Amino acid sequence: MRMIRTAMPIVVVAAALVLPGPAFGERDHVTRAKATILSCSDGSPVGSLLLVERPSSEDLKVVDVFLTAKNLSPGPHAVHIHEVGSCTPCSAAGSHLDLGPFGNNTLVMDNHPYHSGDLVNINIGPRGNGLLITSTNRIALSPDSADRPASRPLSIFDPNGASVVIHAMPDAYCPNPSDPNCAGGARAACGVIQPEN
Repeated sequence: MRMIRTAMPIVVVAAALVLPGPAFGERDHVTRAKATILSCSDGSPVGSLLLVERPSSEDLKVVDVFLTAKNLSPGPHAVHIHEVGSCTPCSAAGSHLDLGPFGNNTLVMDNHPYHSGDLVNINIGPRGNGLLITSTNRIALSPDSADRPASRPLSIFDPNGASVVIHAMPDAYCPNPSDPNCAGGARAACGVIQPEN
């Protein structure tokens, strides 16, 4: 993943999110969610998450992920969407969100790294700051449509909600890890994801 090191691309991204245009379709087809990410150790601010859902040319939902982080140890850190909208304490966020055939509330090793909530690592620079910009079609922000099979819901806004967790270590993407730290280890920071509109 390429890190953005100047402020200009961030301004361009922010403008694209605010202004309607061809990249995101009509304004009312764009659904957003956000989270303030706090340290699991002392509750201090660590970063923020913005999720932007847009339709794709193949009639699937695509969610663009914009995550900023600070005050973390340098190097890669796992980032996952977790199955419960609670971070008090960080363990209350539950396991990785898994909306696929394995369903929720499975051991984190089951179906890893193919959980709905599995994202790529964020790279934290030598000053403790990082920026992650990626996209996923494993989740949705809008309600599940009536024509989607009930066994494959994609909306993260079920009755339990969802959280974003930054882990202390990188995700090694192991399918059957014997190392308990394979999926990122301890939780460094957590934020409850809230719909924005």
